Amino acid sequence: MERSSQNTQENETDIIEIFFNILSQRWLIISTFMIFTLYGIIHINYREEIFKTNATLLISEEQSDASSFLNNNEYQFLYNNNVENEDQVSLFKSTLILNQVIERLGIDYKFYKKKTWKSNELLTKESLPFEIDFKKSIYKNNCFVRFSRESVTIEINDKIFSFSTNESKFENSIFVYKPKFLNYESQETYIIKQFHKIQIIEELLSNYVVNPSNKSNTYELSYSGPNKDLNSTILKGIVHEITKNNTTEKKNVYKLSINFINLRITKLEKKIDSINLLISNFKISNRVYMPEIQTNSTLTNLNEIEQEIFNNSLQSELSVKLLNELKKQKTSKFLPTDFGIKNVNINRMVSEFNKVIIEKNNLLADATEKNPLVVQSLNQLNNLKSNILNSLNIYINKLKTKSKIYNKYKQKNNSLVGVIPLRESELGNLERDILLVNNLHSYLSQKKEEAMISLSSLESNIKLINEVDYILESKTSKSKTLAIFSFAGFILPVGFSYCLFLVRSLYVDIEFLKENLSNINFLGIVKHTKNNLSIENKSIQYEFLRRIHHNINMLTPQTEKGRSIMITSCYQNEGKTYTAFNLSSFLAITNKKVALIGTDYRNPDLSELFDKKNMHFKGLTNIINDHKNNYKELFEEYKINNNQLDTLFVGTEANNKTSFFNNEKFDNLVSYLKDKYDYIIFDTAPILSVVDPLELLERSDYVVHVFRKNFSPKKSVNYVLDYIEKYKPKNIGYVITDDSKPDKLIDKYGYGYGYGYGYGTK
Repeated sequence: MERSSQNTQENETDIIEIFFNILSQRWLIISTFMIFTLYGIIHINYREEIFKTNATLLISEEQSDASSFLNNNEYQFLYNNNVENEDQVSLFKSTLILNQVIERLGIDYKFYKKKTWKSNELLTKESLPFEIDFKKSIYKNNCFVRFSRESVTIEINDKIFSFSTNESKFENSIFVYKPKFLNYESQETYIIKQFHKIQIIEELLSNYVVNPSNKSNTYELSYSGPNKDLNSTILKGIVHEITKNNTTEKKNVYKLSINFINLRITKLEKKIDSINLLISNFKISNRVYMPEIQTNSTLTNLNEIEQEIFNNSLQSELSVKLLNELKKQKTSKFLPTDFGIKNVNINRMVSEFNKVIIEKNNLLADATEKNPLVVQSLNQLNNLKSNILNSLNIYINKLKTKSKIYNKYKQKNNSLVGVIPLRESELGNLERDILLVNNLHSYLSQKKEEAMISLSSLESNIKLINEVDYILESKTSKSKTLAIFSFAGFILPVGFSYCLFLVRSLYVDIEFLKENLSNINFLGIVKHTKNNLSIENKSIQYEFLRRIHHNINMLTPQTEKGRSIMITSCYQNEGKTYTAFNLSSFLAITNKKVALIGTDYRNPDLSELFDKKNMHFKGLTNIINDHKNNYKELFEEYKINNNQLDTLFVGTEANNKTSFFNNEKFDNLVSYLKDKYDYIIFDTAPILSVVDPLELLERSDYVVHVFRKNFSPKKSVNYVLDYIEKYKPKNIGYVITDDSKPDKLIDKYGYGYGYGYGYGTK
C-alpha cells in the first residue's frame, strides 16, 4: 500500500512538473496560438469556397463479351469476365478518358476574375462578357483583359492592345476578340491562363474521385472545384467519355476481329495453294517414292564401308609396326615374312631381304667381313632396307588417303539414312497441314458473318442512373478550418515544450541530485548568467552565495589558518570557474581575505572573467617552475589585487608530464597562503578530464562539486560517487548552477528558479 501510494504521488508530481514546464513556455504558446488563429482567419477569408458535384454510374453485367462470337459462349464458365472494381476505377481515371475530356471541352484554358482582397474567382468560358480565341499558345504568359468605361485593354506577351468598348470585333496575329455585350460598363479585370495538358490532367486527378460500391456494380463519381458550373461541365464530360469509350472499345474489338478474320482468310487461301504446290515439288525434288527400300539400300552400303574402314585401319597399323621394327634394327636380322601386310611389292622385298641375309651368313662361314662378296651383300641389304622403308611410307600414306575417302562415304550414307525418314515425315506433315488449313478457312468464314451481325446491334453496358448534380455540396468548412489552425497553433508549441521537458529530463536538477546524492551536502544554488545581473537578481545571487558560505562554515571546523576550498566539476562549461569567482567575490565583500587560484592550465577560463589584457599574466605554473626566486615574492608579483580578493592565474608555463600538486613548492605555497588569507579557493580542471584535480583533493579542506541544471548529464552523479568512494575527500558538498530565466509565476509554486528550491545542509 505504501509503495502504491508512493508511485501515485510520483506520477502526480511528474504530471505537475510537466504542467509547469509547459506553463513556462506560455508566451510561446500564446503567441503561436494567436499567429495560427490569425492566419486561419485570413486563410478562410482569402481562400475560395470549394463545391463538390456528384453522379452515379451503373455497370450492368453483359450476356457475353465482345469476342464471344468466336466460341458461342460455350466456355464462358471457365473465365471470370467481371472486371475488378480497382481496375474499373483505374479505367475511369485513366489519361485516355481525361485527355478526351480536355480536347472536347477545351479546359486547358482557365479564366479568372481578378479580386483585391480574395483569391481570383474562377469562371467558365460561357460566363465571360467576351469571347477570345488565341491563334498562338500563351503557355509562358498570362493574358489580362481590363475593362474601363470607354476602352478595353488586352495585355499579352509583353504587348498591350487597346480599343473602344464599341468595337464589335478586334483581331490581330495573336488573338480574335469579340464582345458579348456592346458598351460593357463594368470595370473589371480578367485573367486568362493556358496550361499544358499534363498540368490539367494532374489537376483533374486531384479533384476527381471515384468510389466503387461494395455490394453492387455502381460507382459514385464526384468532382470538386470553386466553380459549380465548371464542375458540372467537367463531370458531364467525364461521364460522356466513359460511356463513349466503353462502346468504342467494344466496336474496336469487333472491327479488329473482322479485319483479322479477313486477313486470315486471305492468307489461308494463299497458304492452301502454296501447300498443294509444295507437296508436288517436294515429291519431285526429294524423290521420296519408296522410302523403306531406299533406307535398306543405304544401310547395306554403310556396312560395306565400315568393313573397308576396318581393313584399311588394320593394314595401316601393321605397316607402322613393321616400319618401326625395321628402323630399330642396327644389324641385319631377318624380317617376318607373314606379317599380314597386303602389299605384294613390300612382301617381295622382305623375302629378298631375308634371302640376302642367308647368302651373307653363308659367305661369312668361309670368309671375313672384308671379303668383296660380303661387302656387296651388306650394301645390297642396306639398299633393300631403304627401299622397304620408302615403300612402307608410301603404303601408309595411301592407306590414310583411302581412310579419308571411306569416311566421306560413311558420312554421306549416314546423312541419307537420317534424311529419308525425315522427308517421309515432312511429306506427311504437308498433307496434314492442307487438311487443317481447309477446315480453318471454313470456320473463319462462318465467324466473320456472326461478328458483322453483333456489331450492328452493339450498345454500352454503362448507364448513368443519377444525373450529374443530383448532390451538390460545399466542401469548405470555415469553422472546421479555423479550429484546425487554432488547434495546430496550440498543440505545436505544447508539443515542443513537452519534447524540451523530455530532453531536459536527461540532465540533472535539484530534486534528482538530492535523491541520488543524499549522503553529500547540498550547499546551494548559483545563478549563472553571461550578462550583468539586475538589481533584483544581484540581491538573489547575494543570498545564494551567503547560503553556500553559511553551509560551508557549518560543515568545516574552525581553524586559526585559512581554509582551502577546491571547486571542480565533471565536465567543462558546468560553471565551476564562474562559481569560484563569484564565491570569492562574495567572501571578499564580507571582509574576508580571499586568494583565488587558477589551476587549470589546459583551459584557463578564469582569465576570461577579467580584462583581456590580463589573459597572459604569469601565475601558478611560473612560480612552481621558477627555482631561482622566492615563491612568496613571485606570488606577490604575479597576483592581481582587487580589494580583499587576490587572484593568481594558472600561468604561462605548463608541462603536461609534471604534476604541480605533488610538489613541495606547491605545498609550501599553500601553507603560506593559509597563513595570509582566510580562504584559498582553487579553480580546477574538470575532474574527469585530467588527474590534477584528484591530486588536489587531499590538499583541500573542502571540495565543492558543481553541477549545471539542464546541462550536466545524470550519469555524472555516478562519477562523483565513484571518486568520493576511491579518494574519500575530507569534506565535500555540491552546488548547482542555474542559467534559466526567473519566472515569478512558476517560482511561486516551487517548479522553477527561486526560493522555491528550498535549502538545507543535506
